[in-house]
Amino acid sequence: MNAFLATPSRLIPFFCIFISGAASLAYELIWIRQLALVFGGTLYAISAVLCAFMTGLALGAWGIGLFLNHRNKQKKSINSVLLYGLIEGLIGLYGLFFPYVLELISGFYSPIVNGSMELGFLLHWIEFFLSTALMLPATICMGATLPLIGSWSVGKNSERIVSDVSILYSLNTFGAVIGCLYTQTIALKYFGVSATNMTAAGMNFFVFLLCVPLRSYFIKNSSPKNLVIKQKMTYENNSTPDRGLSLLLIFIFAYSGMTALASEILWTRVLVFPMGTTLNSFALILATFLFGIALGSITANKLIGNSNHILKFLLIQLSIAILCIAILPLFENLNEWTLKADQLFYDLDNIALKTLGIRSLFAFGLMFLPTLGFGLIFPLANRINLNLFKTNSKTLGNSYALNTIGATIGTIITPFVFIPFMGIRMSLFVIYSILIVLCFFAVAIHFKWNDKNFVKSGFIATTIIFIGYIWSNPKISTEQLGSQNLARIEVDTPRSELKLLDYMEGNFSTLSVIENKKSKARTLYMNGFSTATVSDSIGGSDYMQAMGFIPMVLHPNPKKVMVICFGTGNTTGTVSLFPGVQVDGIEIDRNVLSLAHHFSKWNNDAHNKKSVRMHIQDGRTFTRWTKNKYDVITLEPMSPIQAGTVNLYSREFYQLAANRLKKDGLMMQWLPLHLVGPDDAKSILKTFQEVFPHTSIWNSFLTRIVLLVGSKEGIALDKIRFEELMRLPEIKESAKQIGINSFLDFTDFFLIDAVKVNSFVQNADVITDDLPLLEFSPVTLLPPLKWQVDETFLNYLKYRVGNYPQVSGLVSTEKKRWKKNLRIRTAQRLSVFSQRYHGPGESAFRAKNYSRGLNQIKSYLDKKGDKTIELKDAQWK
Repeated sequence: MNAFLATPSRLIPFFCIFISGAASLAYELIWIRQLALVFGGTLYAISAVLCAFMTGLALGAWGIGLFLNHRNKQKKSINSVLLYGLIEGLIGLYGLFFPYVLELISGFYSPIVNGSMELGFLLHWIEFFLSTALMLPATICMGATLPLIGSWSVGKNSERIVSDVSILYSLNTFGAVIGCLYTQTIALKYFGVSATNMTAAGMNFFVFLLCVPLRSYFIKNSSPKNLVIKQKMTYENNSTPDRGLSLLLIFIFAYSGMTALASEILWTRVLVFPMGTTLNSFALILATFLFGIALGSITANKLIGNSNHILKFLLIQLSIAILCIAILPLFENLNEWTLKADQLFYDLDNIALKTLGIRSLFAFGLMFLPTLGFGLIFPLANRINLNLFKTNSKTLGNSYALNTIGATIGTIITPFVFIPFMGIRMSLFVIYSILIVLCFFAVAIHFKWNDKNFVKSGFIATTIIFIGYIWSNPKISTEQLGSQNLARIEVDTPRSELKLLDYMEGNFSTLSVIENKKSKARTLYMNGFSTATVSDSIGGSDYMQAMGFIPMVLHPNPKKVMVICFGTGNTTGTVSLFPGVQVDGIEIDRNVLSLAHHFSKWNNDAHNKKSVRMHIQDGRTFTRWTKNKYDVITLEPMSPIQAGTVNLYSREFYQLAANRLKKDGLMMQWLPLHLVGPDDAKSILKTFQEVFPHTSIWNSFLTRIVLLVGSKEGIALDKIRFEELMRLPEIKESAKQIGINSFLDFTDFFLIDAVKVNSFVQNADVITDDLPLLEFSPVTLLPPLKWQVDETFLNYLKYRVGNYPQVSGLVSTEKKRWKKNLRIRTAQRLSVFSQRYHGPGESAFRAKNYSRGLNQIKSYLDKKGDKTIELKDAQWK
């Protein structure tokens, strides 16, 4: 940075553009989160919001360029720093009122939806226009800030356009890096969504207070006449292209904006395999992407020099394209890297910092060099575009707008065209092959090659692409697990024991179905995460069927049911067996249904039944906007700690669900203890109880998963209804598959009324939309250990000692016998933990003396009172 750039009168606005970048990224992340609560987290809704956001940025950049150029033509001076400060103040003001404007927009959305989500693409167009109307005032202002300060900094000195723009663009992008990390890892965790939005507005007001009162100081002291410039930049004549080449170069620049955003989306789809789909992972991916661009931009002036700008621009583009094709074969090793990373993550001596470091290496290794190139391109393109746009202000505004328009197109065509039709790796190959062709074509025009040399350049481009295709082999193959596909391999299972049944790189997620050749168990993977495993063995997938069976038996006469999250379809299939029931199935990813036939043995081909109506929609959005009332709602989303899933575990969501239940309706929610931390499990239960005062905890055979049943009124386990249902062959067979052959078996699934565990969860925090605690769980970095999962389950199970569920339909002698048998079942369950962790009654349980062992546990619990049992160091404490 030369002396001119280092003066205080210029450093302060430059610092402000850094703050502005941080605030803008914070807004983007917060607003997308808030809009997802209205429109949902479907691919269409997210794309509509992103597209609307970037459309505003492009319009703002283009508009400020026109405005400044118009003022210059009229020879009317403008205080750019004052205008910049006022714009930042307006952004902050709008940011403060955004939640209220969102409520107003939601009011327009409700009558349009009108209780039905069956509007198809019309609904998504509505979402786009409403998102645009909501965000346009702020994003237009955001888009104007960088070109405005750039025009002020460069002034009429075109020779400074590379140096100043490289610094401004990098500072703005470095600010975005900080804004991303601040928002995703600190602010949302400790302050919540509303307060984070206010801190972003505070950044804008800070810039406003710096720029507006000091506006005269900046103008008076920023003139280059008062400073000595050691070396005046000169440009060679060959940096001035003709109009035809200029238009082609502008097109390539806009295309590079598309490739950058498309690459970010595609690389993210790859990186979720080793890094996961938590908020921390997405924050690291985005921050790494932006960091590379920022670093490339700030080094542009040093690396690019003062000559041959067009050639260097094209060579950088060509280098990025060749590099991005060259690294495609590395994806073949992704499974091995993922396995090694998993082994490191599950190391007993692991720490959060180690996990973050490992995950960062994945993102850094893949994206750093290409993003460095993206950063070099922006200031260089501004210098080249001067020939076409003539003035500095128009060049800066239009260049930013063109690049952003390209990025906007990338957000649309990548998930909706590239991935569905070509897959991830082929999409990257095609995108960069086109860039190679464009670069060679531009080189030929630039050097005014004759026809013979033009043909030679085409031949060279074709050869490079052909070699790249052979080298990268980007076609999808489903013949072999982990070869030309991203199918996940488990840590503890040899590849030879697994068979890839199906694989799909869809617009929303990457899906695979893998079968264990020995056990014949089948697993559905979504983005490398095991969503569900089904098998014929009891305990394999019985909790999913139990999620359908339990509430349908508990409810006296269920007729209308909503099942959120289809997955393998077990829950939907079980519910569909009950007579006279109509099911609304909600699945966010359409491609999941196309794989359902692999699980038809377990899901009863539910999605093809007339009684089942599938809706491709976000579960929360459907629950919010539907007018239907349900007897039963079941919910089994992805891991609670995954980004966005918390929207189905918050108090506000449970309130929405409660409003969709009839007076005697039941809510069923799974609680996977092995996927959340001990404190997370307490928070989920406490949050659920706040909305559903009558909550009970259920469990099949997997001690790592419990089920929550909530209602507005108390429920009883009715033996008469149970036996009536068991006379139906399909239901009896379904019950048998999950180990229910009698009323005793059914009641054994019941653990305890949740009111009994109030003391266990009383200090837990409540999960809300404003404080999405689950996304910041320590488990996102360090998975829970086996003993921690068992500890949480045991502290539920212990309350079953001496307690029994409320039942009906039993005569006194039957009830007495039932209590005696259930007491033995309780002892059998507790014996597992007593023997595994050297607890009370261990010797008795080993001798199969369950009554004596249970008595010893009861004495232990009476002595310890309501204190939490701890299992650390493999013993009860």
